[in-house]
Order: sequence, then structure tokens, then C-alpha cells
Amino acid sequence: MAAGDKSHLIERAAERLIKAGGAPSGLGFNGAGPAPFPPEAAGTGGAAPGPVAVDPLAAPLASAPSASRPPLPLPPQVPSPPARLPGEPPQRPAAFPGPGVAMPPRHRVDRERLLAAGLAEEGGGHSRIAEEFRLVQQQVLRGAFGAELESGLANLVMVTSARPNEGKTFTAINLAFSIARRGDHKVLLVDADAKHGSLSDLLGIGDEPGLLDLAADPSMDAGPCLVGSPMESLSILPIGYQRARRGDVFASNNMMRVIQELGRRYADRLVVIDVAPCLSTSDPAMLAGVVGQVLFVVEAESTQRDEVEAALDLIQTCPTITLLLNKVQMSTSRSFGAYSYSYTS
Repeated sequence: MAAGDKSHLIERAAERLIKAGGAPSGLGFNGAGPAPFPPEAAGTGGAAPGPVAVDPLAAPLASAPSASRPPLPLPPQVPSPPARLPGEPPQRPAAFPGPGVAMPPRHRVDRERLLAAGLAEEGGGHSRIAEEFRLVQQQVLRGAFGAELESGLANLVMVTSARPNEGKTFTAINLAFSIARRGDHKVLLVDADAKHGSLSDLLGIGDEPGLLDLAADPSMDAGPCLVGSPMESLSILPIGYQRARRGDVFASNNMMRVIQELGRRYADRLVVIDVAPCLSTSDPAMLAGVVGQVLFVVEAESTQRDEVEAALDLIQTCPTITLLLNKVQMSTSRSFGAYSYSYTS
């Protein structure tokens, strides 16, 4: 068969395919060679659809558009999400407007969560533990609002220990709640322990924005990050969801700035900061020079003396350190809670 006859047969076959809607998906014929076209144009019958403008980097061999048909507009480009560190939750767009911008109301930590996290006695009373925390809160409040300090902000109280599981989070929760229940001062409870299973996780707010995010982004406002509680006088600042960057954030000056700003902005409140153990991380040592007081929890009959001394050496820059002995086994009835307040009429 002659070359002209072959060319004629090819053109006729192409026309039949187009009229029957049998052209291969994504391909069109326009006399200048194959070019991509939108899928919705396929199988419509009639003349071949016009070519689509092609990104020269994506398809450098595609043919140029026909001069008789204007090119279809390119779809809008969708920006790629920003890169994040491994294990870091995705960034939340437009979650932190600046001061003065209205925010939707935040949820509150319910009573059951507080009890599960270690709140010993919600209603007060005269039990041994309630009376002991009243003694602790008297000393803490006297140091926080009774006099000015040469270094550190007096209303910033750091609660820590030498080792894990000595009861520092239990102490921070009950101290904050007992002072808030008293009603003389508002309390801000800050979670500064980034380990999983910490205060924020126990309260069900482990994925909420908080302290680490404030330190990582100086443009954020702390106000929208506060979470309410069953008591109007008690608010909670979660640890934040950028835990993968904990080491870098705590080592930066931004963390010191955030802690100091919390003390100044909420000067009418006692700011109770639950920090990781001294012998586990360097976080307490870095915060010791910023806070006004340290409440150092020691587990009775467990923590060794050399551990206590080593931990105290790390936080000695704080002007006031108070040791609190926890988990004491009482062998006598002459203690708090043994006196009966019941009466008959």
C-alpha cells in the first residue's frame, strides 16, 4: 500500500474513534500531535476538544496549543503544607490570633478529670490531707504576696522533685485547688512537664495549645490558651502539643520570657508550675532563677539523701526552697483528721 493510502486510512480511523467516543482517556487529536485535555471532554462526540495549557516543566514534550483555540486556564495551585518535625502534630491554621481578637469559648476540665488526676478532696473538710495542704498554702501565700523579692517573681511557684513518681503533680493539683477554693486569690496551674502521661494528659488537654507553643511562637497570646475548671478562680495552662521540640524550647530564652510574662500578666494570681524532676531534665534548673519559690517534694522512706542534695544544688538559684515530705506512714492517731467535728443537737 502506498504511503498516501496509509495516511488516508489513519486519518479516517482517528475520525471514527472520536465520533464513537472511543479515544483513549486523556488524549485528543488535533492534527498537531497528541495533547492532554480535561477528562470531562472525552466521549462528547463531534470535533476534538481544544488542547490544555501545559506546564513546560511537567510535560516538556507536549505540543503547543492550536492557534485557532484559546488554551484553557490552569487550575489554581494549592500550597503545600509546611514541613514539620517527625512526631510533631500538624500545625493548626489561624488558631492563635493576637490580643484583642475574639476567640471561641474554651472548654473546661470537668470534676471527674481532676479527681482522676489526683485531686484528693474536692469539698474541703477537716481531713488530714486537707489540713496539711492548708498549712502548705499559708506558707506559699505568705511568700508569694507578703513581700517583694530581689530576684524572681514572687507569685511564681515551681513544684518539682528529685526523681519521678514522688508526688509533685499530686501536690501541684491539690495546692492549686485548695488556694482557689479558699477564694482570696485566683490560681493559674501551669503544666511544664512534657512527658507523656503528665498533668495535661491526665486532664484530657494534652493536645491543646499551651506553654511550649507560647515559647515557640512569640506572637501568640497566652489568654486563649487557658483552660477553665469547675472553679472560676482556677485556670490551667496545658503543656502544648510541640513536645518534640521540648529540649530546644526549654533551652531558649523564650521560655524564660513566657514564664516571666505569666507572672507579670497574672500578678493577682498564684502561678503554680508543675515541672519535671530535677534529676531527669535540666528544666527545673533553668526555671529556678525565674520563679520566686520552689516547693520541693520528697518521697518519704524512698528518696535518698544524696539524691535530694544533688537536686537542691541544681535549683539553688531560687531564693526560697521549701521541702515537702510526701507519702508519710502515720503510726499514731494524734494527727490531722483525728479530731471529730460532728455534734448532736
